[in-house]
Amino acid sequence: MISLFWMIFQVVAIAAIAPLFDGVARVLRARLQARKGPPDFFQTYRDIFKLFTRSRTLPACSHWVFRYGAYIMFGTGAALLAVMPIMYGPNTLAGSCSDIFIIVYLSAMFRFIFGAASIDSGNPFAGVGGSREQMLAVFVEPVMITSLLVVMLLAQTSNLASIQEMVRSGVIGYHIPAFAVASISFLWAMYVESGRNPYDLAEAEQELQEGVLGEYSGSDFGIAHAGFILKQFAMISMFLSIFEPWNFSNPILALVVFIIEAGIFYVAAVFIDNFGPRYKLLTSMRSNALAALGVSFVSLILYIVGA
Repeated sequence: MISLFWMIFQVVAIAAIAPLFDGVARVLRARLQARKGPPDFFQTYRDIFKLFTRSRTLPACSHWVFRYGAYIMFGTGAALLAVMPIMYGPNTLAGSCSDIFIIVYLSAMFRFIFGAASIDSGNPFAGVGGSREQMLAVFVEPVMITSLLVVMLLAQTSNLASIQEMVRSGVIGYHIPAFAVASISFLWAMYVESGRNPYDLAEAEQELQEGVLGEYSGSDFGIAHAGFILKQFAMISMFLSIFEPWNFSNPILALVVFIIEAGIFYVAAVFIDNFGPRYKLLTSMRSNALAALGVSFVSLILYIVGA
């Protein structure tokens, strides 16, 4: 039962600290763009608190999908973080729930609710954002699933906690070419899932990446925004759990190191946001997604030939 306590503890701790890194990223982005921006790193906390003090409004045409969509997204983001083996190991009750298939299904559920709620809102801009989100999935999910398939075949299990333990002990790892190549394609998929340029435009978030949030207000908007941040951290933690696991037996120390490492990944993406190229969505997908899919297939071929 102690593993279940650590599972809940890690979700609460990450949910509490994640807005701080979002605030750091916002300040850094503003400075790089020569804007004034938020006054300090705690602006995201103030924004979410302010939203919770405001009343809730709903479009008259909306149904239960939109009305409960924000809460489902937050719950799904929290569940994604819970099944990441950060503070518990493979031979525990919590470890038995840490499975790659569960993560894939939860990620798909988050994206489905994201798109369905945007269409249910009745706002045409939100509908466009939701449709764009589903189109991204067509490009990203084959890369992610192929990369994870290689890892599962190498480990002969889909249990994420067991895979993490194998990487730590050196049973599988970067000394296997298929694993090393799969890490490259999965890193690309993780970056896209975090909603950064050139796959998102910060100046048009309401119409694109966060189009579904266009009709949300008050506490609903705050919950949806927090759920989106949790999902971003969950995607980063999945990469770290599989490809860059740290070997700490102390759960608190493991959590602290994980938060610092994930926060560095989260903030470092701001530099790519500002200094990276910008493309039209389909142009960027043609030039990047096909290349990433090719890399993931190379890793699969390397596994098949025994490299």
